[in-house]
Amino acid sequence: MTLRNARGEAPAVAVERGWLDISWTGRSLVAAAFLSVCMLLTALSATASVRRADAMREAQAALAGQAALVAEFRTYLAEQNARAPKAFNGPRLKPARSTEDVVAEHGAVADLVDFDFDELRIAQNAAKERNCLAQAIYYEARSEPRIGQLAVADVVLNRVASPLFPNTICGVVFQGADRKTGCQFTFTCDGAMKMAINRRKWAQAQDLAGAILAGLREPVSRHATHYHATYVSPPWSKTLTPTAVIGSHKFYRFPSRTRLAAAEPSAAK
Repeated sequence: MTLRNARGEAPAVAVERGWLDISWTGRSLVAAAFLSVCMLLTALSATASVRRADAMREAQAALAGQAALVAEFRTYLAEQNARAPKAFNGPRLKPARSTEDVVAEHGAVADLVDFDFDELRIAQNAAKERNCLAQAIYYEARSEPRIGQLAVADVVLNRVASPLFPNTICGVVFQGADRKTGCQFTFTCDGAMKMAINRRKWAQAQDLAGAILAGLREPVSRHATHYHATYVSPPWSKTLTPTAVIGSHKFYRFPSRTRLAAAEPSAAK
């Protein structure tokens, strides 16, 4: 039974005890929450520590791998340095045979006396022609697919075979290049050849030119002697017969096929 005073009110001590009970409950909840936060922070800290430890182990493993590579490379250099003096000091070529031995085995050197130096000039001209064809391929179609490059080369060779154009590759490619206007291939007169070249694509153009001159040729342009970029429409195109659209170029031939009879590629037989 709760004691009350004369006015029916509970004593103050009981009221204070109730507030104390409530206060202890709140404190317990706060303490429990604080402990939970501490445990969460501890877990996060432990996770971060584990991650840092893993990262350190990975870094140490990477350093160890690099150190092993450096050590291996150092060993290789030491071996090469040890071998170098022997390589420099030792004979690398067999002794040359004397002229007397050569003559005794093969007889008189008539082959040298009778050598036709026109053959040498033909070889030099062939190298020059290959270079001119490679220039046409590179400057006109280096960004084209391989069939587009073959088509440009095909046009050059069709012109060489036609009586309407010069009879050499270099003559065709550089026709009109000495004039301010009228060059047949734009790159020969617009300054493009003064710019730095892409060495990889230039090497590819040279290889392709050599292969074409060695016989790797198909009439992919359909006997065309002219072409232009697909985004332009020059007036002369209206007087010719379209033959193909390859990559970013449109190809044409003269309306009369009789003019191209001599330009029939051997691969088309």
